[in-house]
Amino acid sequence: MPRSAPTPCRHPGCGMVLAKPGYCDKHRGAAYRDYGRTRRSFDIERGFYQSATWRAVRAAFLRQHPVCVRCAGRGRVVAAVVADHVQPLKDGGARFDWTNLQALCVACHNSKTAGETARRR
Repeated sequence: MPRSAPTPCRHPGCGMVLAKPGYCDKHRGAAYRDYGRTRRSFDIERGFYQSATWRAVRAAFLRQHPVCVRCAGRGRVVAAVVADHVQPLKDGGARFDWTNLQALCVACHNSKTAGETARRR
């Protein structure tokens, strides 16, 4: 016996009944695709980070600064893979100015970004 009542597919107009809430097999892919499209159009800066100009600036900056600056401050040598804006673009930071960039590893970039996001809320 099921633990919860059957529910209809969340796609508008679909009458498929499911054992657990969500989308049926036919509509599951479309729901994820539409979510991705919505997310991409919501984030204005996403287009900037995919531009050829930014990719060239990022690559040149990381060639000159191959070590994560935060890890280096702690005495560790970790390869930098992210060219991070010291002052975020959402706060008016310069896009291509190297003085507004710092080389970070993924872990340091994620912690910095999480802190910035928490302060915005």
